[in-house]
Amino acid sequence: MVKRTSDLIGRPVVASDTGKKLGTIADFLVDDDEKRIVGLVVRHGWMNDEEVLPAASVQALGSDAVVSRSSELVGAKQWRDRMGSARLERDDRDDPEMSSR
Repeated sequence: MVKRTSDLIGRPVVASDTGKKLGTIADFLVDDDEKRIVGLVVRHGWMNDEEVLPAASVQALGSDAVVSRSSELVGAKQWRDRMGSARLERDDRDDPEMSSR
């Protein structure tokens, strides 16, 4: 079944390992190069803090909630650092001059 991302905004995110509600989906992160969703922005707490649930950590998109494989969320700075490193590694593989080093 195909789902619209707009239908998932506001849906709760629950960890399968603890049953704890991690927050609600606020947005999606898309890799422009690969044209795929790489993370879900999860909003939580009374200050509406935002952290990222990597797409690989999504276990299921249920009708009432998104189920995460664990309760681990990634902070925004950590996410940017992680994605920047992955992008550099991918760019190095695509550049013949860099891959020969």
